[in-house]
Amino acid sequence: MSKQITKQGYLSKQGHLIKKWKKRWFMISGNILSYYKNENGKLPKGLLPLTEGITVVKTKKRWKKWVIAITIPQKNSFYIAASSEKEQNEWVEAITNTTKRFKGDKVSLEDFKLLSVIGRGTYGKVMLVKKKDTKKVYAMKSLQKGMLADHKQILHTLSERDVLMRVRHPFLVGLHYSFQTTEKLYMALDYAPGGELFTRISEEGKLPQDRAKLYIAEIMLALDHLHKMDVVYRDLKPENVLLDQEGHIKITDFGLVKTDLNKKFGGKTGTFCGTPEYLAPEIILDTPYNEIVDWWSLGILLYEMLTGSPPFYSDDVEEVFEFIIRKKLTVPFYIEDEARDLIEKLLDRNPLTRLGVKGFTQIQNHPFFNGIDWKKVYNREYTPLFIPKIEDITDVGNFDEEFTEEKVEDSLVKVSVIGKVNQDTFDGFTFIGRVDGIGVMNN
Repeated sequence: MSKQITKQGYLSKQGHLIKKWKKRWFMISGNILSYYKNENGKLPKGLLPLTEGITVVKTKKRWKKWVIAITIPQKNSFYIAASSEKEQNEWVEAITNTTKRFKGDKVSLEDFKLLSVIGRGTYGKVMLVKKKDTKKVYAMKSLQKGMLADHKQILHTLSERDVLMRVRHPFLVGLHYSFQTTEKLYMALDYAPGGELFTRISEEGKLPQDRAKLYIAEIMLALDHLHKMDVVYRDLKPENVLLDQEGHIKITDFGLVKTDLNKKFGGKTGTFCGTPEYLAPEIILDTPYNEIVDWWSLGILLYEMLTGSPPFYSDDVEEVFEFIIRKKLTVPFYIEDEARDLIEKLLDRNPLTRLGVKGFTQIQNHPFFNGIDWKKVYNREYTPLFIPKIEDITDVGNFDEEFTEEKVEDSLVKVSVIGKVNQDTFDGFTFIGRVDGIGVMNN
């Protein structure tokens, strides 16, 4: 069966079904049922994994319509209304076939060849891996559940996975697989062989303005995309900006994101988090803040690209905070006027007058970006002035030898640590591949 979308109709083709109801579009893709705010929206507003154990039944209990009830064991039910009994039957058939088709899909660390360690953090490490069947290369992030529990980072990690699963953007690292064991969580992400922007700044001292301009433009598009998803990034710094093989940027590490800021939190949050040198004053002052904190961090990053160091720096963290709140911003004489003005406007301590408070286009229209074709930026049509040297896609030469010289292995976790983890917390973590940019989730 194949039908075109009409004002009241639906599209059902090759196991995918879209239905418009009450200004929402519903789509089955892989084994994800996603629903969209309106017919023009590209970002899923809801995701429901159609996995083993889910039941789907026909009911007329709600809205006097032909209703389908999808029940998740021990959780809740999700309802879809059809305009006819025929459509109701089509929904049931499509959903039932989906749960059968993906019942056996699994992925584990055994499906990947471990190539090298490329990074390490508080809760785990990042390894370069190759999927054995497809030969594709990924950056595999592994996190110890016990460490996450000890540091109260479980919700942050689940938010990171949820954002990575939804995001699809040329300048944001994408998720391809996520899975788990009793001890650990794993996420297979885009690999950017050019290494960290931090390394480039450290080795070169400071970057030419034209080069910094393209980086900043690409980062701006990435941040704006997250903001439109109702996500605040909160951790913009050179260590979290990677370069791909062509020299374009990829933002990584979504561990501090705040999701649903406007939907659930009234447009403001108050969590104290981030890296000291890049924190906006309102975070330090413990006042409610929103996505405008990301534009402050952008100003810090631009300053660092052009000078070699952030504007408010000290070995003493408390002094860093004092500098951010009170110290006069000094921009070196060699910074050109347009860049100076942009930095000063982004580093406005008052978030109500900071550049970007009126939206992305307020920054986009600044004279610093005169001559920039934003469509060309998004389409990666500008050739970066710096292209990383790599021999092949598995090259790790642009990453710190401190990591790459480590023995590559999936380290063991103490049994005593495993026992205190509530495994139910991680239900639904698994994500298998990408289907139409959304992907497949299993429990």
